[in-house]
Amino acid sequence: MRLSITNVVVGSLALVSSTNAAVSQNCPGGGICYSLNIPDETATSGNGDIFFQISAPTTHQWVALGQGGQMAGANIFVMYSSANGQNVTVSPRRGVGHVEPEHDSSDTASITLLEGSGVNNNTMTANVRCSNCNSWNGGSMDFRSSNGQWIYAAKSGSPLESDDLNEELSVHDLHNSFTWDFTAAKGGNDVNPFLATATSNTTTTSTGGGSATPSNITSIMIAHGVMACLVFVILLPVGGMLVRLATFTGVIKVHIAIQLLAWSIFVAAFGLGAYMSDMGHITGNRHPIIGIIVFVLIVFQPIYGYLHHRLCKKTGRRNVWSFVHLTIGRIAIILGIINGGLGLALAGNASKGAIIAYGVIAGIFGVAYLAVAAFGEVRRAKSDKVKVEEQVSREKGQQESGLFQQNV
Repeated sequence: MRLSITNVVVGSLALVSSTNAAVSQNCPGGGICYSLNIPDETATSGNGDIFFQISAPTTHQWVALGQGGQMAGANIFVMYSSANGQNVTVSPRRGVGHVEPEHDSSDTASITLLEGSGVNNNTMTANVRCSNCNSWNGGSMDFRSSNGQWIYAAKSGSPLESDDLNEELSVHDLHNSFTWDFTAAKGGNDVNPFLATATSNTTTTSTGGGSATPSNITSIMIAHGVMACLVFVILLPVGGMLVRLATFTGVIKVHIAIQLLAWSIFVAAFGLGAYMSDMGHITGNRHPIIGIIVFVLIVFQPIYGYLHHRLCKKTGRRNVWSFVHLTIGRIAIILGIINGGLGLALAGNASKGAIIAYGVIAGIFGVAYLAVAAFGEVRRAKSDKVKVEEQVSREKGQQESGLFQQNV
């Protein structure tokens, strides 16, 4: 293809401008790096284009960069691999609180994906020009100043491979905030500053590793999931079925021991979940919301159970605490089983085999528990009916005996 003199001149000027552009780079670790360039015109007026780059290994599902000191109100840019696995998708989103940020086409940053973006050598790269990043719904940033507050986040796992700007994101396992030195990023003209990769005026700093390392958060996530599943899929259903099916001496004591063990494990699992939820700013997600509801339901369940068994032992029949204890227990078990599936979906890194295994085991124990509970209620109703009939028969017999004595 022939190149005109104009093309050669423009290309040369672009290369010179890129070479002279100041680029400030922050690398939190794990192969993730963020780069920023503020052209001279933007640095002088405070308005205009800025350029940033997000780069990360394909061992991450997604990687994000955001303007602002916290998630709420932040101007966020999420990068993930495109559907064909060769390019990248950059989704502008607004941080609205401790929930997953969502793309809103009516209120997003004006960005352009530039040359040099894509997936190469197992690395995702997004070279981005933003034309209105000085102000957004929820915040602003003055590029005339010497620095600005930014946040970042990432999620390890298989690439998303999606072109959907509304793609659902699993909770991050790495995040932090940092102050970006704008003085090291100012310089150059309004052209792609990342085409010249080996510039002599690139300043690189480390932003730190986040509030928890991926390995630590993964261990916490696994512990939380295993403990919660053990409680709601096995221990609580088994304890509930045992007291309705078994007839050996001391069955009530065994039931109480199993349920107290399950309750203790759940309290610990809830603590781990609350820590991850707060750290990941996902308290608005349905999984932690249901977890909180279940915790509120069963936090006093041992007390309800004690009152239920104590009064039943005295009177031989159920009381108000019996219905409170039984109703809460059944609702908590059902919600807990459902929430386990939601937790696997939220984690985003569970294998298909693990999801299937959970579904099968939870389904078996859940159906068995409900069947035994129904069977227990039917059997109890029949037993109560027999007791009533026997009571009526005794009272009738006593009445007839009294009449006989009077006649004699």
